Amino acid sequence: MQYGIIMLFILAIMGGCIAYLGDKIGSRVGKRKIKIFGLRPKYSSILITIITGVCIAAMTLCVLGILSENVRVALFGIQRLQEQRDRLEAQEKELGKILQNKNRLIAESSRLLVQQDQQLESKNLALQHTQMDLQQARRVRDEKTKQLFIIQKALNEARLQEQRAIYDKEKAKQELVSLEKTKQRMMDTIQLLDKRIQFLNDSMIHVREGTVMYRFGEILSSSVISGGGNELQAKQRLSEAIQETNIRISKQMGIQDKNAVLVYISPTEFNGAVKALQGAGSKPLLVRVAAAGNIILGEPALVHVQLYDHIKMYRKGEVVYTYRLTPEMITGNAELQVMRILRKVNETARQRGVLPDPLTGNIGVLSAADMFKAISLLQQYQDRTIEVKAICRETTYTEGPLNISLQITPVI
Repeated sequence: MQYGIIMLFILAIMGGCIAYLGDKIGSRVGKRKIKIFGLRPKYSSILITIITGVCIAAMTLCVLGILSENVRVALFGIQRLQEQRDRLEAQEKELGKILQNKNRLIAESSRLLVQQDQQLESKNLALQHTQMDLQQARRVRDEKTKQLFIIQKALNEARLQEQRAIYDKEKAKQELVSLEKTKQRMMDTIQLLDKRIQFLNDSMIHVREGTVMYRFGEILSSSVISGGGNELQAKQRLSEAIQETNIRISKQMGIQDKNAVLVYISPTEFNGAVKALQGAGSKPLLVRVAAAGNIILGEPALVHVQLYDHIKMYRKGEVVYTYRLTPEMITGNAELQVMRILRKVNETARQRGVLPDPLTGNIGVLSAADMFKAISLLQQYQDRTIEVKAICRETTYTEGPLNISLQITPVI
């Protein structure tokens, strides 16, 4: 604004000066009767006035051209501007066509992505149903196996009785035959269940082509990291935990490329876990990376991140569960009583906060040697009331498992 006022002021002064000079020259020409180009003094004065006006216009344009680039462009570059405008309009139309093509491709890609998501969801649903059938078949198979174990024990006892009681040999033979038949029926049932489990495994594997490396819900890795800090620090700690999982899966699949990225987690879930880490303060947290679905060999591993407080649940030597058995409860049911105690230990530990195995649901771990020893002691004290204590063998934290031993003592 100020620049324009100054320019107008200069033009006004310049025009006034030229007009004044032209007027003076015209007056003198008229007074002295000077002829220009052979014209009469009157017309010579008019010619000077015209020349003065032309000079004013020319000087005005010169000054404006010198002081303003826009004026120069308007006077001499209008054709070039029009050419640039036409060229830009042509480019705009071409870019508009390209944008329409891109939008059409994006819409098509979105439609295909939705179809693939729907197919994946249906496949996952089929996998879940198959896994439920598999778990049911395994539970039935395990129950039949336990019954077979009990029958086998009874069969062994019957054989001992046969050796000790010759006088009742015929009766013992009949009992042996009956037990053998029962055992055979149980073994046939277990074989059928094994075939059913194999069929379900094959069905679950063939729902999606390829070899299943990890099953849905299986824990791929567990680590303990500290909470708190800023967002960058929390992201770095969580990324390191996920990277360890990536390295482990790469080794499991035989991939030599150390930079291969196999583990994928949704950005929303990752950011939520980062916020949870920040909000946890300085206390340690257990990070469990679990399979979000069946992980097929050669395919990316979709995972979930689970965060839990890393807390000491049981001390070494601490009594986890105590149970008292009477002779009526023990007689003929020693194996079942041991299994019942293990279930009670699992329930107690789960209520305490120990995390179960996602695939089996078990928490308490009792070695086979300790189990057979416990069964033997129960049979030894089957005519007395006894007290069974499940004792923690080592310090156990949130992630488990809970390794126990059974202490069996008769009640005086």
